[in-house]
Amino acid sequence: MDYALPDWPETFWIDTHCHLYMEPFQDDLPEVLSRAQHQGVKVFVVPGIDLETSRAAIELSERYPAVFAAVGIHPNYATRWGNNSLQELRALSTHPKVVAIGEIGLDYFRDYAPPDLQKTVLKAQLELAGERNLPVILHQRNSFDDLRAILQVWGQTIGASSTSITSPRGVFHAFDGSPDDLNWATQHGFYVGLAGAITYRPHERIQPLIQPLLWDRVVLETDSPYLTPIPHRGKRNEPAYVPFIAEKISAISNIPLPTLANMTSMNAIRLFNLPSSWSLH
Repeated sequence: MDYALPDWPETFWIDTHCHLYMEPFQDDLPEVLSRAQHQGVKVFVVPGIDLETSRAAIELSERYPAVFAAVGIHPNYATRWGNNSLQELRALSTHPKVVAIGEIGLDYFRDYAPPDLQKTVLKAQLELAGERNLPVILHQRNSFDDLRAILQVWGQTIGASSTSITSPRGVFHAFDGSPDDLNWATQHGFYVGLAGAITYRPHERIQPLIQPLLWDRVVLETDSPYLTPIPHRGKRNEPAYVPFIAEKISAISNIPLPTLANMTSMNAIRLFNLPSSWSLH
């Protein structure tokens, strides 16, 4: 059974993580963006996963005013790192619509790249983020301890105590860690991105994460075309579904949807230093 998009209150959402250059969007991207904007999703951050897709993200940002790009090499593609990769990423990161280095991180769930290589690639890209004064978009699966250790060293390297970073250093994309992981991330200058998985995770697993959240550190994302929320699970995800994620969060937190939209969008504007013209006020 298909579901029509409901009429949510007039809102302003930002999808902070959507891979709009991927093949599932090749035939109807203008319609995808139009549906999203009809649902109040006004701004889109598109992170690369390798050099080719980082270039593609920038090309989309040039074509569509509401699209911003991030550039980086995902840990599952760490084997694509070459002698010139850092130099190429540095050049790409100077584009005026590049707002972050990402998607980068560690992934020990898949076996696509050796952990030591992943760490080497991650550290090089963290150094680039510090050099360019850009936030990072972090991927983490079964690797939080190692990632935390690397981030603590990085925090000290960029000239701030690892316990007193006040400016946004980045975001843990599609956060699915423990309450302790959540506490560490938010206390060390990182935001958390909430995605479609929270709509189908058991309530007892989501409640401990939602309740202690620092709401000035939360952003929303779809991870399109992945992590499709209920009621569209099993189909292609797209940015128009951000409000389905928000509805679940609203139900658990008792935060009204318009308030949640305002908070998470302003958080995203602050995190990615988006142009003030996107401000809600």
